[in-house]
Amino acid sequence: MIKLRLVAAAAIAAAATLLSSGAAQAYPDIPNVTITVSDATLIGGKTFDYKASADVECDWTVTYAEAVNGSATQTGTGTSLTGTYDTKVVSKIFKSPIKALCKYDDNVPAVSAKVVTSNQVSPAFYSTSAAKTLPAAIQNASASATITLLPLGGVDNGDDGALPNTGGSNAWILVLGAALVAAGGSITYVARRRHSAR
Repeated sequence: MIKLRLVAAAAIAAAATLLSSGAAQAYPDIPNVTITVSDATLIGGKTFDYKASADVECDWTVTYAEAVNGSATQTGTGTSLTGTYDTKVVSKIFKSPIKALCKYDDNVPAVSAKVVTSNQVSPAFYSTSAAKTLPAAIQNASASATITLLPLGGVDNGDDGALPNTGGSNAWILVLGAALVAAGGSITYVARRRHSAR
């Protein structure tokens, strides 16, 4: 009886495994697409390198809208694409995205379809003529990164959330305070000496 229960439990587990793996294979896998940059934060006017990569063959389109001295869009094919972009000079911190788009064939088999014209009387599945093959669907996958440009000298002239220093230098207040403390101490010392001398 115990052996029968073990066999039944193993059969149920095997059936559940087969059913669950069949459902998971019904959807195509999305490729892993990444884009990395050599320096995500840099002084405006400098260049940075990028590398877009995927685990499938891609027709690449990499776009950096803020590019100078060249095209904002670079293209290529393969499992990876590398390149360089020149950045613009900025007067305050500026953030902009770089995007990589991978167009790939998802390896779904092509489908044959019967094209029926209005003068055909027979249903499509009875006729063997005029069959056309549909092309495989091209899929898209993408990745992006953010480039942060700093002004020359790394000092931001824009609003970074800090309070502005509009009062000028505060050193004169410290000197005046020290002088008043010294004067108050001297007056107290002289007054106590006079009082003790009486």
